[in-house]
Amino acid sequence: MQPYRIIDCHVHDHLELACIRGYQLLIETSKGDITATAITLTTRADKSEYLTVKNEAGEQAIRLDHILAITPLSQGETFDRVVIAAAEKPQED
Repeated sequence: MQPYRIIDCHVHDHLELACIRGYQLLIETSKGDITATAITLTTRADKSEYLTVKNEAGEQAIRLDHILAITPLSQGETFDRVVIAAAEKPQED
């Protein structure tokens, strides 16, 4: 697995707010989109950070530097779509 890339503080603030308010989010990742409710942010021993979400499939932790963008789907949200990381470009030979 690649080393963790720290995300910008302003993005972290949006994620914390989503967790505090229990926003349902559209989470865009390089492996596909996930619709789920934000639960909490955690930091692991290696200093990597994860967003824990819950949907009909259960709970899952998503590494923050694997998230491309989040969009709140809940009514009364206080922010719009937030881009977290640019999509990785494929390596050229």
